[in-house]
Amino acid sequence: MKLNEFFKTVGYDIGEILSYKSSDDKYLSWYKGFVNNFHKYYVYNGERQVFKNRYSLNLAKKICENFADFLMNEKVKITLGTDKNTKIINDLLRKNNFWVKANQGIEKTFALGTGCFLLSLDKKLQIKIQFVSASNIYPLSYDKDEISECAFISDKIKFNKISLKSEKIRDIQLHVVENEQYIIKNFRFKVDENEDLFEIPLDDIPSETQTGDSFRWFIPIKPNIINNFSLDSPFGIPIYANSLEVLKSLDLTFDSFVNEIQNGRKRLFVTQDAMKVSSDGCFKNAFDPEDVLFYILDSNFSDNKPNYVQEINGQLRIEELKNAIQTNLDLLSMKLGLGDQYFKFENSLTPKTATEVISENSDLFRTIKKHEQMLENALIELISAIIKIGNSTNLFNIQNEIINIDFDDSIIESKEQLTIRLLKAKSRIGFRTGKTLPWMPKVWLSIA
Repeated sequence: MKLNEFFKTVGYDIGEILSYKSSDDKYLSWYKGFVNNFHKYYVYNGERQVFKNRYSLNLAKKICENFADFLMNEKVKITLGTDKNTKIINDLLRKNNFWVKANQGIEKTFALGTGCFLLSLDKKLQIKIQFVSASNIYPLSYDKDEISECAFISDKIKFNKISLKSEKIRDIQLHVVENEQYIIKNFRFKVDENEDLFEIPLDDIPSETQTGDSFRWFIPIKPNIINNFSLDSPFGIPIYANSLEVLKSLDLTFDSFVNEIQNGRKRLFVTQDAMKVSSDGCFKNAFDPEDVLFYILDSNFSDNKPNYVQEINGQLRIEELKNAIQTNLDLLSMKLGLGDQYFKFENSLTPKTATEVISENSDLFRTIKKHEQMLENALIELISAIIKIGNSTNLFNIQNEIINIDFDDSIIESKEQLTIRLLKAKSRIGFRTGKTLPWMPKVWLSIA
């Protein structure tokens, strides 16, 4: 049976989800840096069509990397009300390699529009945290952007010792609600070359788990922007989804930049007479025949010996193309909410530091704070679910804790802005004598 047929057997119709996913593959191509119908093209040279690959800056991936670094870096802190409970949670996160998974997960989420933290218990009843990317997420029940039931699909390749062939094995996990409590159901299939599914027994995980809980064991995350292509879809959109035309223009311009250098390189047109010299009655090469600087003509193109070698130097339009690339980078930065000069194309493509950008405008600050709201809600739900699962399995005992998520706002606040903010705060509370008090922070003392 096909995938959609399987879901019908368990009471769900994913036809609309499959249709959405089939039209969404272009984003993965942009994230990889090669889009078939754009980066692969043909040029007619007057005689035949010549196949070409267009050069790419792969800005889509760079954008997602930067957002991940802003939102989930090593300075993000998760704290609870007591040091003891904070240590319990952070030890669990470290055992799950959470910070690496979360950073990479944010990058994938901003690249493909949707991601999900997925909780489970292993055989020793230890809490496991996974990250699932958009291509493996199949919402089953949802109200616009709120997913209440969901399926997660993962494929792996396994070598069959009997048939001596590799097989694709597909695991499907359903998180569904029955009697107001979540049940996790697992299925395993062998997948043939036609994508037909053949169910096989489970030997390492239970077929069904009664969680006994009314809260989700999965926490979806999305960029904090509206999916303007499908307003009622449970999926988000990549951060660059509305900037594809600018990405195309950037790669077109960069391709011209590279070709300008290639086509404008120095060439020496050399006659065959000039390629050989006589020494003691023997002819030998005057130039290295492997050097592509030389282009050998079939016959003499001039009887004038000074013209046996002619030099051709192309006129390069480097500055014009650099300006065009920078203009496109500014447009891209503006559309992404990073200000209008986040990237600078000089000797290489390098972003300005966050402090440099924030000191010039507040667009980046507002954009990062906007996405932090989305991530903060997801992390609080994740930690809350972990605490409830840990309490119910007697892994630990944490009660009525307030969860605090402290983001690294130092990267989006310049030193000058911090000084101004503190001076204003001092003015508001009436510090006019210049005296210092024991409770004043050291940074205040330094500017008193």
